[in-house]
This record gives sequence, C-alpha cells and structure tokens, in this order.
Amino acid sequence: MQPLSTDELISELGKLIGIPALRADSQGCCHLVFDGSLAVVIRHVPAQSRWLLSCALEKQTLDSEGLRLLLRGNWLGAGFGGGWVGLDEQDRAVLHLPVPFADASASVLLQATEMLLDHAERWDKRLKESPQAGQRAPAPMAMWAQRI
Repeated sequence: MQPLSTDELISELGKLIGIPALRADSQGCCHLVFDGSLAVVIRHVPAQSRWLLSCALEKQTLDSEGLRLLLRGNWLGAGFGGGWVGLDEQDRAVLHLPVPFADASASVLLQATEMLLDHAERWDKRLKESPQAGQRAPAPMAMWAQRI
C-alpha cells in the first residue's frame, strides 16, 4: 500500500478530529492550537523520512535549574516519550516527537499529538514547580554524604 501524501494525511487527520477542511500550509506544515495556548506543528520532513511534531512549552523563561531538568529529560528521550527538547529562536523550550513516515496514519498522528500534549503539560507543570536556581533540592545522596 502506498503511503498517503502530506495533503492526504493532514486531510485524514482533520476528518478524525472534526476539522474536515484541515490542510497543510505552503511549507507543508499543519498548525493546531489546543486549549488556546498549546500549539502543535506537524510537518513532513522528507530528508529524514519522518513526520515531526513540535510543541512549545508555555513557560516563557527558563532558569538554569529548568534547563538542567530539560536536559536530563533529553537523556535517551526518556523524559519525552522518545522525543527530545530544544530551544527555538526566542529561547522557548520546544518538545519534538518524530513519527516514521512508514508508520504514519491519521490515527498514529493523533496518538502522537495527544502524547506530545501530555508531555508538554507535564513539563510545564514540572518547570513551574521546580525550585529556582540556587535553591536546588539536595541530591539524594547529599543527606548521607560527609561534609568536610
């Protein structure tokens, strides 16, 4: 079976989520906004044979502790469901989740979108609740470590 084109797949996704007129823009991207604040961008990246879903976090400024938490989440993609985080041109944290082109269907893109949104909400909450730089919680071994 031949994979769907970008336009066909975005159209099928639109039908699945109740937006039958959903189409990709002139750059081949689809922009969806959820709850008025979380925007997911879905784009086909032919050079990498995959779709890439991206979502900027709501937290606008990141201190060193927030960046540290995000970098720890990048370790093997464990904190982002197999994806990763990066900083955009405005230094906002952006979560990315790849979907192999061969696996892509409207239902797979919908599941990936839901997973990306779940991770974005979880990371926004975690970053908002994290201690400020300089107030970092002690490392687990710190309470048993000998101070000299």
